[in-house]
Amino acid sequence: MKNALTGILLLPLLAIAPHAQAASQRQQPRPEIFTDLLKCRGITDDAQRLTCFDRQVGAMESAAQRDEVVVLDKGELNKTRKTLFGFSFPKLPFLGGGEDEDKTQEQEEGFSHIVATIASVRNLGYGKWQIGLEDGAQWATTEAITNGSPKPGQSIEIKRAAMGSFMSKIEGGRAVRIKRIG
Repeated sequence: MKNALTGILLLPLLAIAPHAQAASQRQQPRPEIFTDLLKCRGITDDAQRLTCFDRQVGAMESAAQRDEVVVLDKGELNKTRKTLFGFSFPKLPFLGGGEDEDKTQEQEEGFSHIVATIASVRNLGYGKWQIGLEDGAQWATTEAITNGSPKPGQSIEIKRAAMGSFMSKIEGGRAVRIKRIG
């Protein structure tokens, strides 16, 4: 009876364990140089704590100068994600990717679509166009644009579509499929 009771009490814990393990795996380990800096806070003697902070901040600064550590704020990270819009990458946790990425968060941050200004156009024939955006991104339509040709200075909206594809509209025109090429 005691073993049966113990088994019943452990069942909820066994059900929770995989979720806890998955949650701990999602959080990326911090670089050692950063954790060493955080350890300085635990030193109680003021002079030793200040010496520790000075040493670790110096080490971080040197690592940053050697491009071994990169520090980005959320604004810079979002700017980087926006410039990479349209490329297929593996799920990179530092860019907000992962198996459990929340689609509503992606939409709130504006990465389910972009609105940009066309900087250059090149006719590829058969009604298809290569379109360069002001940020340097290069896109190519994969189907013909039948309602006029795109022109520099026009606004273009590019949205994520089904199965990893993208749809574009140039200044309210008809939506056409488009792919990122550069």
